[in-house]
Amino acid sequence: MSHGQAALAMAPPSPGLRTLQRALELVAVLGVLAHALFLPISMAGMQIGLAFAAGALVALRLCGRRVWARSALDLPCLLLVGAAVASLALGALAGSPPVGWHEATLWRSILSPVVLLSALEVTRNGAGLDGSIPGGGGARPGEEGAGAANRLALLALGVWAAASLLPSVLAWVQYWSGLDPLFALGLRREPVRAVVPVFPGRYAAVGFFRWYQRLAHNLLPPLCVAAALAARGGMGSRLRLLLGGASLAAAAAIVLTLSRMAWASLVMAALLLAVFAAPARLRRWAVALAVAGSVAMTLHPGVRVRLENLAQPGINHDREDIWKICRAVVEQYPLTGVGFGNLPRRTAAYYDRLSYPLPRAWCHNSFFTARAEGGPLLFAALVAFWALLLRGFWRWRRSGRDDLAQAASTGALAALLAMLANSLAHDILYSSEAMYGLGFALAVAAALARGGQASGGRAAAPRPAASTSGARTA
Repeated sequence: MSHGQAALAMAPPSPGLRTLQRALELVAVLGVLAHALFLPISMAGMQIGLAFAAGALVALRLCGRRVWARSALDLPCLLLVGAAVASLALGALAGSPPVGWHEATLWRSILSPVVLLSALEVTRNGAGLDGSIPGGGGARPGEEGAGAANRLALLALGVWAAASLLPSVLAWVQYWSGLDPLFALGLRREPVRAVVPVFPGRYAAVGFFRWYQRLAHNLLPPLCVAAALAARGGMGSRLRLLLGGASLAAAAAIVLTLSRMAWASLVMAALLLAVFAAPARLRRWAVALAVAGSVAMTLHPGVRVRLENLAQPGINHDREDIWKICRAVVEQYPLTGVGFGNLPRRTAAYYDRLSYPLPRAWCHNSFFTARAEGGPLLFAALVAFWALLLRGFWRWRRSGRDDLAQAASTGALAALLAMLANSLAHDILYSSEAMYGLGFALAVAAALARGGQASGGRAAAPRPAASTSGARTA
């Protein structure tokens, strides 16, 4: 690059370009907030909000802004997406081409945390929407942008918390009546009522989604981050009250979904948060409350019936048949798999041989499904996905310099472990509601964790200006 080109690259943008960049920054932020608002309510709404955020980031990059927030989220997400796309090519070579555009692109929700984090941090390091940290006087370079990213992340989580109260309240109505509000409003042709065969007269809560597991998996990850911040995060009392109240309401809604693995993962997350998120002086009380809440959950008649039903012989015969079909697919395509998203259609002949009707599905175990659809490559990528994310947030938790960063990292760890547990019984990679819920929780937690490192938070010791930017953007 010549000296003239270098000088041009370093020159500040023109007023017109700067105005355009500010407008695109605002679109990115509003896209994140719209995504947060619709996340527990509407699949279409959450996707539209995310699309606006992604589009604004692309436009900003075309305008010369560096917008990619490099973080520990990148490698696991890109590895898994890359393996999913590669499995489609390998499956096609083995005689199993993609069965449809929708199925072949179900991996797109895996990228949501990368997009959301970049949109939350688009104002870091001198962007137009930043500002000084309240009460922080004498901010160092990069501190204003880090403070803005923190505030935007907390605002997005607050929007989610307020919106989550709607399906949380609806869950109680649905448990007793099976009401489908979308059908009642004429937005669905047929009502969605999750009848519980072993518990007649009651219904599993589905919220505004199409099945009860989707509601449970959608609410659980943001719940973990919100609860961790409410327990320890450095923020205003009103926001802590909102996050705490929304967490409790969402937890009750998850119980009313009558999803057994969701119950187990909820208890596990509650105990993890009680041990690692609560202040040391209150840890014993937090653990006691988590245990008491878990015991109280078993007093619910629906929970007792569902748990007692586990002991009945043949209760999981449908899962056993699905696993047999998945084993047959693995034996037929041991190295390539049938391609990401292809399994339900590629196994039609196997299901037709069963003596009873069973909806075609994935393997009800994310790792088993990855092995059947992508062979060893996709299986290894999925293992790396969980391991790298857990390692990244564990490191952020250890290096976090304020309560906000440590609490957010702890909440993300609880969310990851809870969803990892759910993935052992459900195919969450193919449920956009679940993956968008997890992606939102990870992006918010990462923004807060990185903000604590970049700005040093309230408890940070002074650091040289060259190191205060924390994580770079690209």
